[in-house]
Amino acid sequence: MGTLQIRVERPEILPMMNSKAPVLLASMLVIAISAQARQEEPKTTSTETKTVEKQIPFKTEYRFDRQLAAGRIKVAQPGVNGKLVTTILITKNLDGKEISRQVINTETIEPTKEIIGMGRQGHTTSRGSFTRASVRVMNSTAYTPSAGRKNPTFKTASGLPAKYGVIAVDRRQIKLGTLCFVEGYGFAIAADTGGAIKGNIIDVCLPTERECRQWGRRKVKVHIFNER
Repeated sequence: MGTLQIRVERPEILPMMNSKAPVLLASMLVIAISAQARQEEPKTTSTETKTVEKQIPFKTEYRFDRQLAAGRIKVAQPGVNGKLVTTILITKNLDGKEISRQVINTETIEPTKEIIGMGRQGHTTSRGSFTRASVRVMNSTAYTPSAGRKNPTFKTASGLPAKYGVIAVDRRQIKLGTLCFVEGYGFAIAADTGGAIKGNIIDVCLPTERECRQWGRRKVKVHIFNER
């Protein structure tokens, strides 16, 4: 048989490897011990997530609807509140005391606008949509354009002629010039005042004495609009 011969091209490497082997083994041992120590190290904190929701109220918009009669009102689109959803990461110590909190995500769900249709009859305006400032239940009476005067189209306190679509108010309750919608009556402008109109009461202008008698004295819901 032939003899197997192993030829070492660089025999000077062997002594070098032998001299470094203990150092390499020691380094690996230190790394392994450190990793194990980190795994066995007891936790000093804990984390949890919390979701917080904040409601975003929907807005109400009024629009004229020619299919509705005077004084009629109808919800054309129901409103739906939106919400702001915030996810928070909370860190606590072992005693359960909060150490810190961090917002890690936010999501906004936009609200759906409420749309209310209203009869076109009443005060004439170029505006096509309105936003609500408030809704009040008020006492109401009625008067004619003459209101006991010789001139059947006398001027109101604001200078406008008295006619259908004009109401008298207590200016401490509703400012003159305010646009509103009176259910059962129609779209109106607060343009007049009166000696008997004090407090939570309005006086609606109607064309004839007969219509005023039919109106009588009644409670009405008044939708008061924001100024533009």
